[in-house]
Amino acid sequence: MASCLKNDLSCMVCSKLYRNPQLLPCGHSFCRCCLDNLCTANSTYVCSVCHWSTRQKPVANLVLRNACESYLREKEKENNEEVRCSQHGEKMNFFCKTDEKVICTECKTYSHSSHRVQPLAQAVQQHKRQVKAALRPAEKALECLCHGTTGHAKINRFIQYQAKQTERMIRKDFEKLYQFLREEEEYRIAALREEEERKTENMEVRVEQQILSLSDRVRYVEDKLEDDDVTFLQNFNPILQRAQCTVPDPELDSGTLIDVAKHLGNLKYRVWEKMKDVCSHYPVVLDPNTAPADLSISDDLRCVGKSISNRPSPIPHHRNRIVLGSEGYNGGFHCWDVEVGDSKHWTIGVCEDTAARRPVESLTPRNGFWGLSCDGYTCKVLGTTNTWHWWNKIPRTVRVKLGHHLIWRTVSFFDASDGSMIAGSIKVPSVKLFPFLIPGDHPSVLRIQQDHVTVTVQEKFSFLGRSIDADVRTMPLYIYVFVTVAFFIILLFFNSITNSYKY
Repeated sequence: MASCLKNDLSCMVCSKLYRNPQLLPCGHSFCRCCLDNLCTANSTYVCSVCHWSTRQKPVANLVLRNACESYLREKEKENNEEVRCSQHGEKMNFFCKTDEKVICTECKTYSHSSHRVQPLAQAVQQHKRQVKAALRPAEKALECLCHGTTGHAKINRFIQYQAKQTERMIRKDFEKLYQFLREEEEYRIAALREEEERKTENMEVRVEQQILSLSDRVRYVEDKLEDDDVTFLQNFNPILQRAQCTVPDPELDSGTLIDVAKHLGNLKYRVWEKMKDVCSHYPVVLDPNTAPADLSISDDLRCVGKSISNRPSPIPHHRNRIVLGSEGYNGGFHCWDVEVGDSKHWTIGVCEDTAARRPVESLTPRNGFWGLSCDGYTCKVLGTTNTWHWWNKIPRTVRVKLGHHLIWRTVSFFDASDGSMIAGSIKVPSVKLFPFLIPGDHPSVLRIQQDHVTVTVQEKFSFLGRSIDADVRTMPLYIYVFVTVAFFIILLFFNSITNSYKY
């Protein structure tokens, strides 16, 4: 009887007792986990018994779930009744709190007489209450997750906010490009129309001049035809010459027609070359996800400053008040300019990513920070006690150079206005380092200066029978090689002449 009941309460997929049974519209029930495996990619449930497919979500089979729970309770009760002491063969009715084990009456009387013992049912109730109390926080957390009142929901809302703001900026930047292309298109079409009108007008002037000339000839000949016979014959040859004038062909040259090459030649390239004035490039792009809520980041991600009001941010930030660059550097040479303006309180430099994301007591090389800090009219390198004053002037733009000096990797700071060094050859480790900025009080703002963008065309030339693509800046090297080879050839030539004179 018990085995038949167990078969009725078992899932037809996993052959185990139902766990959170779910009912399909066809009337068959399955475990929740088994039903998830039956779900196809397009959210269609296929019954493994009758093969009925439906997109309707299953519902919890409460009756079947209660039956399974009742069966488990009865089974547990039977097991408790059947479990007997292995030493005395008696029913286990007590629980020893000292040894934390179930015992029988004989065990309580003899081996556990001095221990703290309580009835089995009482111990079960106490332990169940303890488990339920431990489960209560998980239940509350589950309820919050289901109702969307946890921090995850706040982060999801912020992600949606970020997506909308980013989409707005993308559309704004593309609108600038569209506007530039529309204006450039109108300008070039207007230039084409202007040339068309000018050259059409020139042709009309030529035609009018020819009309006037031919009209005079025709009128002259017609007048001579009215002369008397003697006069007409005496003047026949000049009249015939004037009458034999033909319409000259239009003079065609490159200046007569539309200069198509001027309007279409490398059109896309010339427009793209001109676009560099509206397409700015910044060597460092700030990461707004690393900025505290009281710092404001510009839409183009190149300016940072203290904000009057906190911006929305679900991520807690520590008290370092640091904004990182979005890209780190493992090696190579990198340079960027930071405009500090009139601000007299700022800190700039490079740091390790893990160092910037954890709270530290001080910004020192030991904690993963290498940089320059300005406080009023004094300045110092991070991690040192030596300070100096700005005697001549406070730099308005600081140039940061990250590269190699001899065998070490270093970071240096310069005044971008005159190239004078502020602090140089600060040794840094050979790990990925991120630029960082710390602005001063409101309204001071730190700005990443844009790079000067140039467009160059690669030159091609042949050297020693091979076609070589090279930048113009590499040409002196090949010239040097050519001159060196020519010098040795001339030297060998004179050497052979000298040897021939000797003999």
